[in-house]
Amino acid sequence: MIEIETSRLLLRKFEEKDRSDMFEILSDEQGCLDDGGYHAYTQMNEEFDNLFQIFFTQQRYAIVLKEESKTIGILNLMEADRAVTAFEIGFRINKNYQRKGYAYEAVKAVIETWFQQTDTEMFTVSSYPFNFASRKLIEKLGFTYEGTIHKGHYHCDLGPVDLMCYYLER
Repeated sequence: MIEIETSRLLLRKFEEKDRSDMFEILSDEQGCLDDGGYHAYTQMNEEFDNLFQIFFTQQRYAIVLKEESKTIGILNLMEADRAVTAFEIGFRINKNYQRKGYAYEAVKAVIETWFQQTDTEMFTVSSYPFNFASRKLIEKLGFTYEGTIHKGHYHCDLGPVDLMCYYLER
């Protein structure tokens, strides 16, 4: 995985020291519901530890605020099912650090770096229709709306929900 640095952020592989910062993010109930339609973790137990261990085996960036040496977010890259090399991108920022441009800075840096240094030709992203902040950020990053997958995801509180889908090409 390519380590990336911006003026304010370091994007790197997860490390064991990120555990408590990630719990802070994943224990925010509203954030978890808005992000992926799942309930928040209520304690650092075996279930949380198992999830955290998965972070080391996947293409997930820890979004670290350099000034505080604090992990304030997560950025996922998952292979997208396309005819070209493509990744679905997902991101989440600690609620205490939202609305400061960190998500934009991190996602933009990853996209630019991967377009320059790999054979990646496309990024995709999806959002719930009701997650206006995420959709606004996706559009600000230059993604193009390509359609809605009706009942494309199961939300733990709302049941089947639509996904609004976007793409960005090299």
